[in-house]
Amino acid sequence: MLNQPVRLDLLSFSRIIANWPENTAAHQRARLLEAMKVRGGVTTLEAVRFLDIVDPRARIVELRKEDYRIETSWARQPSECGRLHYVGLYTLVSNRGSFVVLKGASALHRGSVRQMMLAF
Repeated sequence: MLNQPVRLDLLSFSRIIANWPENTAAHQRARLLEAMKVRGGVTTLEAVRFLDIVDPRARIVELRKEDYRIETSWARQPSECGRLHYVGLYTLVSNRGSFVVLKGASALHRGSVRQMMLAF
């Protein structure tokens, strides 16, 4: 199924980056999960441009290995040159159970580390 061009809401991306500031694979996966939850989905171009994930496909594969059900569909989105391209749109369908993302206010290293805890 082909979707309409995806709208951009840069403020939501900024908030997600602020919640998961490190460049580790774990924080990149957390950024993708939060973007899919908050925005209803995230494209490969958005993940690269606005979530600072160089290869979102690898993070999606890792999330799927953790039993998250992530659907891939197609969306039209402009490149940096302004030309429309069909790109992958990742949507969180379900996962291995209900989950809750908890971001501790008093995390290690004076708040620089955010931890994601899954509650089943």
